[in-house]
Amino acid sequence: MRRALPVALGAAAVGAVLYARRDSGAPTPQWAGRLATWVPPRPATPRARLLTTVWAAPMSLAGLLIGAAAGVRPRLLPEGVVLFAPAAGLTGRIIRARGFSAAAFGHVIVSVTEPAPALLAHELVHVRQAERLGAFMAPVYLGLLARFGYRDHPLEMAARLGAAHRGAREA
Repeated sequence: MRRALPVALGAAAVGAVLYARRDSGAPTPQWAGRLATWVPPRPATPRARLLTTVWAAPMSLAGLLIGAAAGVRPRLLPEGVVLFAPAAGLTGRIIRARGFSAAAFGHVIVSVTEPAPALLAHELVHVRQAERLGAFMAPVYLGLLARFGYRDHPLEMAARLGAAHRGAREA
């Protein structure tokens, strides 16, 4: 756990250097394009769900600590996540100040409002990504954020894609 912050900061610093050096007209790297379409499904079996829950546990623990500062009672959703909404307190102020509506941390979602189905679908894609990346989710996310910014962030693009596909299936 003590190594997570230096790793995350290191990944963000490398991403910032790469971002500063990028040519704004340069094409998106192939790996980033593939990552922008990565929408992992929910694990199909109870064993797979258990393993992904354990693998994502460091991120989920961070989410529970962040959610505890939200000033609301957590709820367990049928999708297998803990929701803190509507977030108030320090957590709510930070999320609002960053211009976000919600954030996912492992199997925890913190939302400043009751999440609409589209927002919940978006955050659930991040939950599924965290199930695959585990504790590496934070440094990967921060490094990509530093490299691409929020709008062109491959994991965010995948979450927008996953939310759009989920909405089309439910319509």
